[in-house]
Amino acid sequence: MVVFLPRFDETSVLQVSSTVALTANLISLFRYDFNVGSFAQFGDPETVARIDHRSERTDFRNMTHLAIRQQLDAEDFTDEFILIDEHTAQNHAIWWVITTEDSKDTTKDFIGQGNPPVTYPGEHFTLWQSHIMIQDLAYMYDSVARFEYRIFDLVAGDRINPYDPHDPQEPPRNEGRDYTTRPGAENLIYGHYISATFSEVMLTTDPAIIRYKGTKWCVALTPEAATLAGLLSPLWLSGDAAICEWSPFDRRGDDPPGDVIDLQSNYDWDSPRWPPPGVAAPFPGPTVNLSRASRIGRRPSYPRVGSPQPCIRRKLRRPGPPSQLVAISRQ
Repeated sequence: MVVFLPRFDETSVLQVSSTVALTANLISLFRYDFNVGSFAQFGDPETVARIDHRSERTDFRNMTHLAIRQQLDAEDFTDEFILIDEHTAQNHAIWWVITTEDSKDTTKDFIGQGNPPVTYPGEHFTLWQSHIMIQDLAYMYDSVARFEYRIFDLVAGDRINPYDPHDPQEPPRNEGRDYTTRPGAENLIYGHYISATFSEVMLTTDPAIIRYKGTKWCVALTPEAATLAGLLSPLWLSGDAAICEWSPFDRRGDDPPGDVIDLQSNYDWDSPRWPPPGVAAPFPGPTVNLSRASRIGRRPSYPRVGSPQPCIRRKLRRPGPPSQLVAISRQ
């Protein structure tokens, strides 16, 4: 059977707070937009957002963002957090507020560059924050974490110079991406690592493929296995898209080593296995076992292909949206 392997060593959890009442409609709006941007419909997102008893606090409603940051620090919550405000319901944007320590370090860096931020009397430090669209939040957060950017790369330089912590940052930062389609999400979501039996894969020595992959053999899911798993098969595609679906394979001898092989495959956005964008799915489980040979204890054979030929891909109907969004927090 095709088994999905965890994509990340750990999941980042962003705590959500609010300066307004968290109505059911506002929570649904936030969850939908965040699920879209984090590709939660495929399960196992890199970043999740937590809305819990700490999210709605009446004492935050008349407090500045700096005061909220200091209050959370005093309560021993020193992590960065997400802040919903009175404009979120209309503009679908939130504030990403970083830690006190990172704010102080960022201010030092800016001063060292000869570009000190605006300061205000009575404020002990400059709070750094970014006003961004909810759908962009997961992408921007993961980019900062993965590539070691800092938040002033998001709010300074191109439009906010010098940085003013009281600036409303209107309009909010908007990446202008369509996270609901495969073309719009290109290069933003990586293929999933999976394990498959050898009856569920095919091998190729096609020169165009192995030269691109830098190996003597390449392996990919068969169309039947890919359909059940909600993943792509190269035989549905053509050109570079088909080549990208092949994974390098170190073949030793006439028979494949072991009973399973690990490879990478991209999601089929049209598969009914996945819910619509905006709806969070649980971690994908194993698919139906296609290998009769493996069930009776005999090593299955596997097909070989030469130059893969594109074929007409059957469009699969996507199920209708559920009546209620599922929670995106794991806690």
